[in-house]
Amino acid sequence: MDLKTRKYNFIQELISIERTSVLDALERVLKNEKEKEDQISPEQKQELDVRLKSYKDNPHDVLDWENVKNEW
Repeated sequence: MDLKTRKYNFIQELISIERTSVLDALERVLKNEKEKEDQISPEQKQELDVRLKSYKDNPHDVLDWENVKNEW
């Protein structure tokens, strides 16, 4: 069964749910999955840490946005 069909079938099941406890549980699962998607990877965190350290070490070593915008 393809993903589109599975989603459709799942939606049909959701419509028939009568117990709020089931909906609460499903909402928690979806919220947890969304939070996982929103998290950054260790590699991304490492890169951000490197850039932040570079900025803290040299706060005046930055580019002016107007100059960059005009050059591109």
